[in-house]
Amino acid sequence: MRHTYYPALDGLRTIAVGIVLCAHGGVTWFRSGGVGVDIFFVLSGFLITTILRTERQRTGAISFRNFYARRFLRLAPALFLTCAVVAVAKPAFGEAFPGTDLALALSYTANWAQALYGHYMTWLNHCWSLAIEEQFYLIWPLVILGIERGVRAPGTKAGLLLAGAAGIAVYRAWHVGVWTDERINFGLDTRMDSLMTGAALSYLVQAVEAGKLPDGVSQVLGRVFAPLALTTLFLIPNIVTWYSPWMGWIGYVLVAGLAATVLADLVLGRHSLLAPVLATRPMVFVGKISYGLYLLHLPVYFAVEKVIPDAPLVVRLGWKVGVSLALATMSFYWFEKRFLKLKDRFEAA
Repeated sequence: MRHTYYPALDGLRTIAVGIVLCAHGGVTWFRSGGVGVDIFFVLSGFLITTILRTERQRTGAISFRNFYARRFLRLAPALFLTCAVVAVAKPAFGEAFPGTDLALALSYTANWAQALYGHYMTWLNHCWSLAIEEQFYLIWPLVILGIERGVRAPGTKAGLLLAGAAGIAVYRAWHVGVWTDERINFGLDTRMDSLMTGAALSYLVQAVEAGKLPDGVSQVLGRVFAPLALTTLFLIPNIVTWYSPWMGWIGYVLVAGLAATVLADLVLGRHSLLAPVLATRPMVFVGKISYGLYLLHLPVYFAVEKVIPDAPLVVRLGWKVGVSLALATMSFYWFEKRFLKLKDRFEAA
């Protein structure tokens, strides 16, 4: 079962991972890479929900076996490779074998170790976001199955999911100042609203497709709102860090809404200023390897700091990004694609 491919979505992935690379690389404008992660969350919620609802509406069922097999083939190989690299590299640089960190990363529980115990995983610290997504995937097919059985209109389904996201946002805001920053930032229950926002957009897209987006709305979205939303996404990490109480109160909601606005323009709009730029070959290429790039970049960054700790920032950043891109490219074409080809065996008829 094939779904519509939007090259600009790969370009949006490039924007997301670029924010993370710059923030972790010490670029002063980006005080936190969290905006990039939240863009990934909205994208994931949108794409996974589109896959699940399409299968349910087309076949009358959701194959949990096929769904989880496809997720495993997409996500696990690059994670195993990254963990293998870290398992070898850390002792090679004189550090202790990271047994606990590897176990947390491979079991997709890193977010809770950070949320509840403040556990810092150094070379694998970014695996918290993978854990949140994987935990979301465990429950989401059941949620979509329930919605599909109980509600008919796509617009109503979108409204239900947005209401759920709003409930999580209120729940999170209520606990700001009560729970630790780590608990707010890394808990599935406090961060799932970004994924649900993307999920709601999937149903909104289905509702609009029947009558198409009105021309005037498409023009305003593509020429005003979406460019303004993307610009704001670049401004936010310069203003606040991801541990600011403001993020827990309203910041995560704002970022998810801005990301959803850009995503809606790329999928629905016919007058997008962003889509032609994000669909260029370099942007699409980096987007395709963005998952491996996200995983491998942090170990590379730590290794470069070990090798040339006193080099100027621009030199260290150049090596960090260059090596990360090279390794991610090799990982995708020589390793990950071998498993991606197997996904066809688990597609609905």
